Amino acid sequence: MSLKTAYILLVFAILTEVLAVNLMKASEGEIFGYVCMFALLVVSYYFMALSLKRLSISVAYAIWEVLGAVCVVAISIFYFGEELLWTQKAGIVLSFCGIALINYAELKAQKRGKPLVQLPNNVDSKL
Repeated sequence: MSLKTAYILLVFAILTEVLAVNLMKASEGEIFGYVCMFALLVVSYYFMALSLKRLSISVAYAIWEVLGAVCVVAISIFYFGEELLWTQKAGIVLSFCGIALINYAELKAQKRGKPLVQLPNNVDSKL
């Protein structure tokens, strides 16, 4: 799998998670909304698992959580009319800083000759 494909799968994982979380809020206790939310979370984890065949879990999970949270916050502001405090805004900025640091460390390790993902010997490398 190419790196580009892995990131595309990660984007699908993020989008389905964001949709699931917002369905939880929008469903207002209706069982159909919760069933849809659960199904979307399963799809989200499936896409995440596929992306982990190429991406390291430290990078993928950090990106997934932070971008997912930022999307949920944006939707809660624009769709549900919620407000964001300055401390929450600062938290979002710090989260992006965290992603940058994790990616920096990953690139530094890669330059030293360590692969992004080390598969166990019994796993086919053509995944």
